[in-house]
Amino acid sequence: MTGLKFGRKANTFAGHSIYIIAVAFFLLFSLGPIAWSFVISITPSSEMQSGTTSIFPGAPTLENYKTLLFNSSDSQGIVFRKGLANTMKASFLSIIFGIPMAVLGAYPLARMKFKGRMIIKNGLLITMVIPVFATIIPLFKIFTVFNLIDSYTGLTMVYITSSLPLATWLISSCFESLPRELEEAAFVDGSGSFRTLVKIIIPVSYPAIFAATLIMFLYSWNQFLVPLVLSPSYETKPIAVIASEFVTKTTVKYGLMNAGGILAILPPAVIAVAFRRFLVQGLVGGATKG
Repeated sequence: MTGLKFGRKANTFAGHSIYIIAVAFFLLFSLGPIAWSFVISITPSSEMQSGTTSIFPGAPTLENYKTLLFNSSDSQGIVFRKGLANTMKASFLSIIFGIPMAVLGAYPLARMKFKGRMIIKNGLLITMVIPVFATIIPLFKIFTVFNLIDSYTGLTMVYITSSLPLATWLISSCFESLPRELEEAAFVDGSGSFRTLVKIIIPVSYPAIFAATLIMFLYSWNQFLVPLVLSPSYETKPIAVIASEFVTKTTVKYGLMNAGGILAILPPAVIAVAFRRFLVQGLVGGATKG
């Protein structure tokens, strides 16, 4: 018996050790580049080009962040702040118009019976695996014809249509998990389909709707390839594209580029961490039906 207990303890210890090592490697590969980028962003330019072998700066500075956020005379800071505003505007426009469309599309797919219903649902799954770069050239041609290049309308349309299938599928799965008795009771009381959706279904499905909202926001915020092609001017160019332009043909402004990257990931990172509970609830809410 003693040997059996010792063997179980050894297996438990080995399992915990493997888990800790796996988590450590995951954190190293996921957070390591971000930490290194932050170190570069607070390193003075003179020290960065001095050829030192030290990893951490001897005289750390926040000058790059001050330039991007508060300097009113530096053109790069002005452009960066404009890009931040552009990204916020496009992301919130995507949510404002995209989530209602996802909810209105998910309800009939989940609660109504009609011909072609499964074809539409399967089509949503198929569109999720289409890579963006496969559609960028046709999009550019279409936008050129309809004069949508360098416009919030065009960008918002692309952002919404790119994330709408996943949002609709997620919300639809949650709607399917709800008991039919909720709607039947509402119908007996004289409620129509739309009123039942607004008064009954949406209030009990807020985790999935909130998760879809977060996914749509994060997807829109992190866009790079689409605005790189469809937003040539600073009027609509997002922060991700602007941060990459600190690399020019003759110079590479490492400090500003990395500071811009850190500032660009802060808003979505904070939002994702703050509302992670709703995200998890929404993703697993429709896993079990009935």
